[in-house]
Amino acid sequence: MSQGMIMLTISAYFDTLHPPKCAVMCKEASQGQNLFLYSALGLIALGTGGIKPCVSSFGADQFDEGDEKEAQMKFSFFNWFYFAINIGALLGITLLVYLQNKVGWSWGFALPTITTIISIVILAVGIPYYRFQKPMGSPFTRFLQVIVASVKKHRRGVSVENETPLFEVKTTYSDIIGARKLPHTLQFRLVINLVTTCKYLEIDV
Repeated sequence: MSQGMIMLTISAYFDTLHPPKCAVMCKEASQGQNLFLYSALGLIALGTGGIKPCVSSFGADQFDEGDEKEAQMKFSFFNWFYFAINIGALLGITLLVYLQNKVGWSWGFALPTITTIISIVILAVGIPYYRFQKPMGSPFTRFLQVIVASVKKHRRGVSVENETPLFEVKTTYSDIIGARKLPHTLQFRLVINLVTTCKYLEIDV
């Protein structure tokens, strides 16, 4: 992702990598300029797609749900996590747009590039202190299991009803080795509804 951001900043800074400014008759970008731009955007998309589904779950892995103090810290972490995301989006449609229009596109791309590099450095500094959860089976197996079970139930015409209890296997631990069972709570009703749906899909949690 950082490579793509750097390339995007370079393409805006050097005149040879983008068409010249125009008022009426604008010159089209060359194939080389388009290739450089699309390569930068492709790297950004690839990096963003790899980071977004992992960063929240990796952050949750840093807290032990069995510890009451760490459980509260986990709630605080997600509050600050989504607060930072929304602040970033707000700055992206205000400050960056202002820089691009008033100062230049090179500075408009340079600022998020610099912050991205700084965030990577901060992430790398904390590597010795992170908790790493070992993988528990293949995620593709669970993904395909949901699809197959949902198709079967759809053909049979199963109706989903609202139920408050969580559906879990009647054992002390989860059927997935190393995984924890979901705690029973009425606080997160969305989670309860999702797990209730899993009941009708015949998926053990």
